[in-house]
Amino acid sequence: MSLPAPRAPEPAFRLGEMLSSIRRIVGFGVRRPGYPQGLEVERFLERRFVGLGLRDVRREPVLVNRWEPSETSLALGTSRAEVPCFPVPYTAWTGPAGIEAPLAYVGEGTAADFEGAAVAGRIAVAEARFAELSAAVLKRGAHFIRDPGGTIPDGTLHAASWLIRNLAAYFEAQKRGAAAFAGILADSPVDGCDHFVPYDGHRKALPAVWVGREHGAALRDLARRGEAARLVSLGCCETADSHNVVSVVPGTGEESVVVTSHHDAPFASAVEDASGLAVLLALAGHFGSRPGSLRRSLVFVASSGHFHGGIGSRAFVEKHGKGLLEKTVLALGVEHVAREAEGDGRGGYRLTGRPEVRAVFADGSPRMVRVLEEEVDRAGLDRTICAGAYVFGPEPPCDSAPFFTAGIPSACHISGPLYLFDPHDTVDKVRVEDLVPVARFFEGVIRSLDEVSAAELAEGMARRRGEPPPPPPPWFLPPEAYLGRLPGSMEGSQGLSEM
Repeated sequence: MSLPAPRAPEPAFRLGEMLSSIRRIVGFGVRRPGYPQGLEVERFLERRFVGLGLRDVRREPVLVNRWEPSETSLALGTSRAEVPCFPVPYTAWTGPAGIEAPLAYVGEGTAADFEGAAVAGRIAVAEARFAELSAAVLKRGAHFIRDPGGTIPDGTLHAASWLIRNLAAYFEAQKRGAAAFAGILADSPVDGCDHFVPYDGHRKALPAVWVGREHGAALRDLARRGEAARLVSLGCCETADSHNVVSVVPGTGEESVVVTSHHDAPFASAVEDASGLAVLLALAGHFGSRPGSLRRSLVFVASSGHFHGGIGSRAFVEKHGKGLLEKTVLALGVEHVAREAEGDGRGGYRLTGRPEVRAVFADGSPRMVRVLEEEVDRAGLDRTICAGAYVFGPEPPCDSAPFFTAGIPSACHISGPLYLFDPHDTVDKVRVEDLVPVARFFEGVIRSLDEVSAAELAEGMARRRGEPPPPPPPWFLPPEAYLGRLPGSMEGSQGLSEM
């Protein structure tokens, strides 16, 4: 009698389950900070953590400004032809009657542009210019690069669509008494006005809208002639609770590792960051089914308010700085398992067939970096640059940045594809074939570093525990940073172009 063939080991991560998580999260709809859909996602994640057998599952409140538009319109000239527009996030509302006023063109908002234009009582119209995402900057001082196909350029990757480098034009228009502001998305690779930037969470005093590039010429011409327009921007903005969803897989010792991804998004977004949450849930399920297999506890944090200046991770670090985080020896962030896209020349996106270039920002010891490189190679994560955490400014451009700046050895996987801040971030943009490899990468890092001492993990870090917090990065500057330092001059805006 022949013996039955041995059963193949069960896979650690199931792609079908990860895709199901993404589709479920996207299915809740627009999940901006404080929105009802966002609260539903929090409860969904809480139930999933409980179902996976994790301990100490809880929701920790994070107060946000729930900014929710209800009606937006821009009617131009004597014909009152309506141009599609999208309210600039966290800006003021006009009131039901709207604002009827002449337009005033201010170019890119330089000092010379404003000096030549009368904007008081008018709707200021400016060209919104995106910063650039530079592979050269990422590569400068990189710990390692995995690019076997040689497809990562040495210069600009593409526009950094999350950063309007001349956003100061909005505040200068406010200072000069403008009634409202309209920004033309001149550098967008696609048509459309839906663009959830800036996402700093700061309430702003001047009503404002974005207008798609395809309507820029018409708006620009009318503004140069001083034609009238009527802007209506209505909605609500009130404080509301959102929540960090926290859970624990206990280890055998006293130390811990934090693993985090954010659950809010600008639209019903898939890459941003349902893809990161799918990896987070897969890791939680994998380690949750093996309690005690690690020396260190794993603390999983699905954070709130990334689209509110990253407030969720900041609140977590502040709340637990004198407790849990004193014994936290490593923080890992996962965001954006993304396909690369480019403009198709017809107003839409075209997928290139490649993964979006991914950064692994790291601040830790040479031993930690060696493990990151080994696991990137083992997982086959091509088009990866392991960059210094502070190449772009006072904190890395990822949701887990507050763990870095708190002096905790940290690494974050993230990419910045063009479509993250518009409704085109749909499930087809997720790099499906990379979901399981990204999960394996984090599993390998967690296991490989489990026995490395806290002291060795922290060797050579750029930031140390107990240092004062850094200033806000360019993408999260508060209004007073613009209003206070720009007395009639736009020079301060140049610091925003360093991406």
